[in-house]
Amino acid sequence: MKRVFGSIIDIRRGEIALTLLMFFYYYLLLVTYYFLKPARDSLFLVKLGAEQLPIVFILIALIVVPITTLYSRASRSLKLNQLINATALILIINLFVLRWLLELTQPWVFYLFYIWVSIFGILSTSQFWLLANAVFDATQAKRTFVLFGLGGIVGAFTGGEVTSLIVRLFGVSTENLLFFCMIFLGACVLLVNSVWAIKRRADVEVAVPSRAKTRQKESYGDTFKMIKRSRHLMLIVGIIAMTMATASFVDFQFKTVSVEAFPTKQELTSFLGRFYGRLSLISFLFQLLFSYRVLRVLGVGGVILFLPFGLLAASVAMLVYPGLLAGIFVRGADGVFKYSIDKTGRELLFLPVPLEVKKRTKIFIDMFVDRWFRGFAGLLLLLFVSVLGFSVRQLSVVVLLILAIWITMALLIRKEYVNAFRKALERREIDPGELRINIAEASTLKALRTALASKNERQIAYALEMLSDIQDSEIVDTIRPLLHHESNEIRLKAARVLQAQESDFVAEMRELLTDRDPNVQRHAMRYVCERSEGDQFDLMKSHLEDPDLRIKATAMSCAAEHRDLGVRGLVDDDVIRQLLASEGEDAESVRLRVAEALGKLNNPKFRGHLLGLMDDPSPVVVEQAIRSAGRTGDREFVPQLLKKLSDKQYRWPARDALAGYGDRIVGTLSDHIVDTSVPVPVRSRLCRVLSTIPTQHSVDVLISTLDQVESVIKYHVIKALNNLRVRSLELKFPREPITDALLEETESYYTILQILHIDQHPDTPAGRLLVKALEEKTDENLERIFRLLGLRYPAKDIYSAYLGIVSTRKDLRANAIEFLDNILRKDLKRYLSPIMDNISDDARIRRGRELFGVTVNDVNESLEYLLKGRDPWLKACAIFTVTKESPPEIRKLVEECRTDPHPVIRETAFLAANR
Repeated sequence: MKRVFGSIIDIRRGEIALTLLMFFYYYLLLVTYYFLKPARDSLFLVKLGAEQLPIVFILIALIVVPITTLYSRASRSLKLNQLINATALILIINLFVLRWLLELTQPWVFYLFYIWVSIFGILSTSQFWLLANAVFDATQAKRTFVLFGLGGIVGAFTGGEVTSLIVRLFGVSTENLLFFCMIFLGACVLLVNSVWAIKRRADVEVAVPSRAKTRQKESYGDTFKMIKRSRHLMLIVGIIAMTMATASFVDFQFKTVSVEAFPTKQELTSFLGRFYGRLSLISFLFQLLFSYRVLRVLGVGGVILFLPFGLLAASVAMLVYPGLLAGIFVRGADGVFKYSIDKTGRELLFLPVPLEVKKRTKIFIDMFVDRWFRGFAGLLLLLFVSVLGFSVRQLSVVVLLILAIWITMALLIRKEYVNAFRKALERREIDPGELRINIAEASTLKALRTALASKNERQIAYALEMLSDIQDSEIVDTIRPLLHHESNEIRLKAARVLQAQESDFVAEMRELLTDRDPNVQRHAMRYVCERSEGDQFDLMKSHLEDPDLRIKATAMSCAAEHRDLGVRGLVDDDVIRQLLASEGEDAESVRLRVAEALGKLNNPKFRGHLLGLMDDPSPVVVEQAIRSAGRTGDREFVPQLLKKLSDKQYRWPARDALAGYGDRIVGTLSDHIVDTSVPVPVRSRLCRVLSTIPTQHSVDVLISTLDQVESVIKYHVIKALNNLRVRSLELKFPREPITDALLEETESYYTILQILHIDQHPDTPAGRLLVKALEEKTDENLERIFRLLGLRYPAKDIYSAYLGIVSTRKDLRANAIEFLDNILRKDLKRYLSPIMDNISDDARIRRGRELFGVTVNDVNESLEYLLKGRDPWLKACAIFTVTKESPPEIRKLVEECRTDPHPVIRETAFLAANR
């Protein structure tokens, strides 16, 4: 079950809690809306009648703009969680007030309720997607947003069905549905704050995406001019305008026949609840089961005609036989197709539009086209219904005229789409990841086949990348010649596209077994073994015995990846020795493939070969051997990997290889981090390795080293902890040891500040070097203090405060001080405030003496403190300032440094003694 579910929705470790909270948040929002929507419609229709609907359509179009403006202003001054909480509180209060007002049975109350519910639907869903885009990055969004869409559909279905059930069976009045909605919104507030708390622990500042106000004002006019210049965009906007206008007419017709069939509010509420809930479910099922097939057969040109022709048939039914059945048919066609196949078609129409233009156009459509054409449709309805007295049947004639305009535009845009797509393909303005979802569309495939015949290599490779997962027999004849193209990349991509086809290309792939590119060879070998007749074991064995070392090496690579242990066992010591003994121009390539295959085989018998390849004369072979060693997880390779970590050329692959061992190697890495005989660069890189192993063991080990390492390594330890906190939401950082480290750093800061302000430092090169080192030390102390605070508080907030504290601008520093004063606990503020506040260094020194009781009065006391400390750089600088005139106890400390475990200190002490 987990495997099946995981193939549809890929939720990673550390995302589960956040994803489930967001899922249930969206679910409850849609349940709330589908409680309110039937209540709104039934109360309005029963109390005021369907003939008042055109007026409310116009009012919604007029009121939404100022509401949106006020909301936009609020969003610029509030954090996202504050904005959502404030909105939810206002909405809950609104529901209380509306529930009371509904008892008045005044006409304006039902207008108000209808408009309020419409705005609630827009506002609540937009807030959800705003939060979702803020807390999930682009990669996470692709994996999680499908689940949220599913939650919305289930919520809509649940809301509609439960509304019908409790009104029909339990006799709950339509007005009292508002009490349920208050509870649902209260639960939404709890879910939002839980989401926010998790993200705050992950140190990700969640902010409301905003655009500059001036740019918005300028961009709408520019966007309109830009749309006018593009026939393709003009037709898109026209089609969407007709869609909105038709939707208003259809909605009016449906609600008119519904209230005639169900004249009481309870009956009407129950009917509308069932209808809206099931409509949402049917739309989802249609999208899931039929949209892809229809898209593949008809292409985008056919898909965008689905909704208008569906409405055409339904409108004819309404014209011929008006009534509830025809109303369900016409509203059902609109609801089912608009949010499934037509939505896919509209997204496809935007595919060849450049990303920046697409964003601006969609904003223009959301702000103006959608709202104003609904309002315009309301004016037309007012004219036809209230002035001209059209019946529901006669309105179908108007709908048919609008549909005729719509269908004409849809037919015109088919050619424009192909032209726009061809131009975008030439300019490489289409995202392959976006296209691959919708690529099985006839006109798109035709444009891509044309691109494959181009002489431009980049364009061919671009088209092949888009076709990599597509099965289409018509593209085979175009791709087959590309198997012999001069470009390695194109040959490989062409082979991958053919692999996805159902036809047999074994003969073509056999020719590629001796290709000059190893990747092409391996791909061809894999295909031949999978598709050829006969036993794969015998086929692979024959390839491993082939005298051509390139084929033998490729066969070894494929055997290493094979699921059958028998096939993997065909690779023996003799095969490997023959390959490693190869000479000539292909020798390096052969050794490279052997190094890669040994990592996949992960056989202890071949450990010696992999160790030998880690000292190969070729850097690329060594790098691959390092990566393969990490892949095996064999602890015998750890010493060699640690050795490679000190080599500048191989430190990155060695770091990744060590990280591949995961939690098993954490203890070993910790031992090397605290070992002063290990070079400092290697120890710092080991901290980085631990930062890529996001386990609680890594956190605990790094924290345990804080009081065992010198300051230069402590910095890297703390930085690794910062990175781990960002990487995983589930890791826990114990407060007590972090606080102890904070106090130690704070005490060190005050003490170094005292030493720095002693006036007796010798004016010699050694003395000046010591002063410079002390100044750098206070800066480093300050950074470590703030990094440690970042383990207790939101890291981005602390980083912003740090930038303010070190800034030369008084206003930024004042803001940072005020911020820290508000968030720091009292016990920490006592120690840190003197460092942050705008006071003199003398005042800081006095405060430090009061807090920690450490007093350094003269040069000799400062030297004693430094020589007994653990900071190697300060200790080395202090050694050089010691002279023959220094007190005996100071000179004795220098003598003791000659046996210090740190090599830098030992060498410095010997140099000082010789001097």
